[in-house]
Amino acid sequence: MTVQPDPPSGSGGEAGGRKELPVFRLFFFFLPETSLIRQFRFQLVVMSKLWSEVGQEAVFYGALVLVATDGNAVQASMIGAARVLPGATLGLVGGAIGDALPRRVGLGVGYMVQAAICILIPLMFGTEFVALLLLVFGVNSLNQFLGPSEKAVIPLVTSREQITSAASILSLTDGIATGIGTAAMAPFFLVTFGAEALFYLCGALLILAAVRIFALPIRKHITVKDALSRLDLTELDVSFTSAFRWLMGWPAIVTIIMVGVVVTVLQTILKTLGPSYVGEVLGEDPAKSVYIFAPAGLGALVALVPAPWLNGKIGERMSAALGVLLMSLSLFVMAFVEVVAPVLGPISPTNIVRVVGFDPSNELMVASFISIFTGFAVSLSAISVQTYINKRVPMLQQGRVFGLQSVLANAAAVIPLLLIGIFAELSSIELILIIAPWIVLGGAYALLVLATSMARGETPSGREVFDSFWEQPQSTSGSESAIEEGLADLRT
Repeated sequence: MTVQPDPPSGSGGEAGGRKELPVFRLFFFFLPETSLIRQFRFQLVVMSKLWSEVGQEAVFYGALVLVATDGNAVQASMIGAARVLPGATLGLVGGAIGDALPRRVGLGVGYMVQAAICILIPLMFGTEFVALLLLVFGVNSLNQFLGPSEKAVIPLVTSREQITSAASILSLTDGIATGIGTAAMAPFFLVTFGAEALFYLCGALLILAAVRIFALPIRKHITVKDALSRLDLTELDVSFTSAFRWLMGWPAIVTIIMVGVVVTVLQTILKTLGPSYVGEVLGEDPAKSVYIFAPAGLGALVALVPAPWLNGKIGERMSAALGVLLMSLSLFVMAFVEVVAPVLGPISPTNIVRVVGFDPSNELMVASFISIFTGFAVSLSAISVQTYINKRVPMLQQGRVFGLQSVLANAAAVIPLLLIGIFAELSSIELILIIAPWIVLGGAYALLVLATSMARGETPSGREVFDSFWEQPQSTSGSESAIEEGLADLRT
């Protein structure tokens, strides 16, 4: 498969940009710099991200609902662990390979393999618990190679001034995709056509994502076969010790990564507990966890408005820390949903669903209201962390940094996810929501100490760890010509 080079100005590529532009009219409300969404290359990246995230989120949601309906909290926690375990073990390899391969090839091939997993596993093994475990594990194993490249491609399709806006749009895309996958597509197909049909559709969407990313124009002819043949795995250094030693050259970078890790892990815990929370705490059908997941997309959308302003006003690091605080408070309030329901229930904006004939409980509406703030926190944190890294890490090393971010985020989530199922069976989900932020904060601190120890060969003091949050690395040096050279070097 060969992709043609960029067409000259005014030819087919420009027409393609104008043809797809109406899809992006929504972003004009949020972005002062609207030229970004007129760029055909960036449109292709956004659409590829949308289809892939819809498919991936629907797979996870479908597996969770099936387990919550026919299984127990322990099995649900195992599904959650299957989602994060690949990141703890393969994230570093994925980041290194993402830097070694052209972004277009790495993303396109990865989406195609994910599509094959979504189709073949249900076809061959059905939808029993073990098959669901394999499906979630397989899809998320591929994500470790895709995730770093999805983030690192931004500087290659935008200018430096557009990075924050680009990160905001991709964060919004992620929220919209989560809403479509978990609030619309997955529940409808599970009820109407069954689980196998849902997973086949996820495979089709991932194929569509691959088609979009392979359409990304490049400046030189290259085939997928040629790109893969140039990848020499023996030259990749994927040692955790050397990776952490390399990353510790930017102590503030690794610290802000850990700030983002905390929010990511708390979001993963909430997603994993979502169906069980709705069934056991609220006494509703686990399929109604759509009321928990869908409003988070609205919160992610709202966060696009203040995120660039906050990043400029108080800085990316403080904005990311604000996301941690908001996420922790949201989980705490969610644990006391019955107490706050009389106060928050009447003012919940999610009551709008009653206008169209739905009649959910007051407690479910309050949980939906709180979910808006969790989505806001996740989006604010993700935009801040990604913008910080995109601006300050050399472009051709960003894949490794995002890979390390995946390793740390998933390593911090493995043990909590394996334990929450057991604790939920022995105590209550409400207690898990109260203590989860403290456990994750402690785990993130421990990982930061471990990473510093591996890099330096000695254990840092507590003050050294916290001081790194305030250190400010300079923005990466280099002119726009460096980005042009990266584009010419087939990094898209």
